[in-house]
Amino acid sequence: MHVVRPSSVGEYCLWYLRRECRRRNDQHPIPENPEQLVQVMWQRHDGKMRKWFTHTTTRWHVVLLPASDLANLVFLECNWTKAEGLVVPGGENYRLLDRVAENAIALGYLARPSAHKHKVYYDDLRSGSLRLAGEERVAICSAENSEIQTNPSALYYLLDGVGRCLPLMILTKEHAEEHLPVEAFLAAK
Repeated sequence: MHVVRPSSVGEYCLWYLRRECRRRNDQHPIPENPEQLVQVMWQRHDGKMRKWFTHTTTRWHVVLLPASDLANLVFLECNWTKAEGLVVPGGENYRLLDRVAENAIALGYLARPSAHKHKVYYDDLRSGSLRLAGEERVAICSAENSEIQTNPSALYYLLDGVGRCLPLMILTKEHAEEHLPVEAFLAAK
């Protein structure tokens, strides 16, 4: 992982809120004050926040993730990722992005109607019209102890970017192409 520059929780919140407004044509006003930004994130997008994000010991950076770091990110475990067969509980490292991409390839996941959004990202990444940098960067944070216990190869959790990183990892594995590095916000304990 290469540190590009320092960042902050306020910058992360501003980036996320602006991106959501663009993606969803949301007209909610976005505050400029960092404390208000954090408050709005907790109100509208609490799943993209952790209680420790505002602690003085939390370090924020924008980083570049090489393939090895991307492969070892902890992936989202929820009803839909399990129902689709992407996350299969059991065994060590079952939530790593690399393992989830292997499951997706084995299942022919991108051919399913339920994978439409992932397929669009896959096609955009493959054509080069989408790069995971700038406004399309992702966000990662230190993995929680419970995530590390079942995924000991992981240090970080994929906080925002599941929809873009899974197709990128599939593309990388299928075509042995480097579409990296990926730019990310990093919140580290």
